[in-house]
Amino acid sequence: MTTPDKANPRDSNGAVDSAYRHIRGAIIRGELTSGEVLLEARLASRIGVSRTPVREALSRLASEGLITLGRYRRAQVASFSMADVAEVFRLRGKLEGHAARRACRRISDEDIARLEAIEGEMEAAFAELGWHSHLPRFDELNNAFHGIIARAADSPRLEKVLASSLELPASIFNFYKEALDERTARTHRQHREIIAALKARNPDWAEAAMSAHLFSILNDPSPDPD
Repeated sequence: MTTPDKANPRDSNGAVDSAYRHIRGAIIRGELTSGEVLLEARLASRIGVSRTPVREALSRLASEGLITLGRYRRAQVASFSMADVAEVFRLRGKLEGHAARRACRRISDEDIARLEAIEGEMEAAFAELGWHSHLPRFDELNNAFHGIIARAADSPRLEKVLASSLELPASIFNFYKEALDERTARTHRQHREIIAALKARNPDWAEAAMSAHLFSILNDPSPDPD
């Protein structure tokens, strides 16, 4: 009997998307850790699909750099060195700075209000729960914050590039050089400055504030390596 994901192209696409979201989410949350081998049969059983959509999902994740495919398509969760993490944030700083500049004269008042609401919720959650309990919700809200600005830039190509880089595995937090609560407090201040720049419709300020926000994450004040 033909399996549902092969019987209908829409079912097939849905199965691939489901597998992709499941595996990607587990990597981002740290449930699948750096270097862990990903077995297609085990993942298929866990997700409830056949091996074919899992294989396609793994190919998509490999193109994003979240997994590596070795001989005989042996899949592993990618490992990130300090240099890898620094490079990701330098690239994000440049790209998201450009997105903030474009968004400055395009973003709606409603989206600015959403940014303020998201940042307010982030601050309230951190004040109540502290860093470790706050982390899952922080990531969700932080991605929403940056996603609004990326969409407001009104550049589908730029938005697509940024979509694959907004989320990174939880393991990268091991590289941070300062206390995470201090970094989080600084993130809140920087988000407020980005919002202020967007409200002022000042593209130079918006770009500089966003770039500084990303470059500072690893205590790196410059977009270029030493």
